Amino acid sequence: MSTPAYSPLHGLPPLAGLATFAEAQRPGLSVAECVRRLKRYHYAFKRLHGIFIARLTAEPIYELKMAFSLHAHYCAEHVAALRQRVGEMREPPLGLDVVPDESLAVFFDEILATPTTEELLAGIYERAVPALIAALERHRRETNPLADQPSVRLVRFALLELREMAECGTQAVAAVSGENVQRPTSNVQRSTEWLALLDDCLAAAGGLDGTEPTRNQKPETAPVRRYSATPFVYDKVPRRDSRFPDPYNM
Repeated sequence: MSTPAYSPLHGLPPLAGLATFAEAQRPGLSVAECVRRLKRYHYAFKRLHGIFIARLTAEPIYELKMAFSLHAHYCAEHVAALRQRVGEMREPPLGLDVVPDESLAVFFDEILATPTTEELLAGIYERAVPALIAALERHRRETNPLADQPSVRLVRFALLELREMAECGTQAVAAVSGENVQRPTSNVQRSTEWLALLDDCLAAAGGLDGTEPTRNQKPETAPVRRYSATPFVYDKVPRRDSRFPDPYNM
C-alpha cells in the first residue's frame, strides 16, 4: 500500500500522534548532525549548572539562592538525559568532556566570572538561556519528528523548563536592576560592553548549536576575555541579605 493512499481507520491519529506521514517523510538531521548538536546542548546545560552552583554560596539575596538552586537542578537533569541520548546514538567514548567551541567556553567563563549580580543575571537569563531556547527550537523544527523522536521528547521537556527559567530570570533582572536606577554612567557602559562581548562570543560560535551564520568571517581565535582573563575563584563563605542574621559576618 502506498503511503499517499493510506488513511488511518476512523480518522485515528497516524504514527501514534507524533507526526503526519508527510512530516515523517521529510528529510531531517543526520545522526552525526543530531549528535553534534546534542553535545553542544549538553555542554551548555553543564556549564549553566556549574555557574549556578559556583555563584550560589556567595549570593546574598535569598530569592536568588532559591532560583539558582532550582535551576541548577533542572540543568543537572537535562545534562543526564542528553548524555543518555548521545549514548544511544554513539559508542563510547562519547566525547562529552570535549569543549565544542572555544568561543562558547569564553561565553560561559565570562558569565561565571562576572563580578556583579546584575551582570550575572543578565548573562544567564538574557543571553545564555535565550540562546539555548533558540537552539532547541531549531532542533525541533529541523529534525525528523519520527526518526529522532527521543531527541524531540528531550527537547520538548527542556524547553518547558527553560521557558520557566527565562520568565523567572526576566523578573529577577528587572528587580535587581530597579534597585540601581542611579548607577554611574561608567557602570552602565561597562555592562553594555560586556553584554556585547557575550554577543560576539555567540556570533563567533555560530550560535549555541553552531548553525547560525556568523556576523563576519569566523575568527581563528575566540573573542578576547574580559572578566575571565583572571581565573574564577570560588567564594566559599555563605552570604545572606540584610533580612537574615549572618553568623559569618557578625
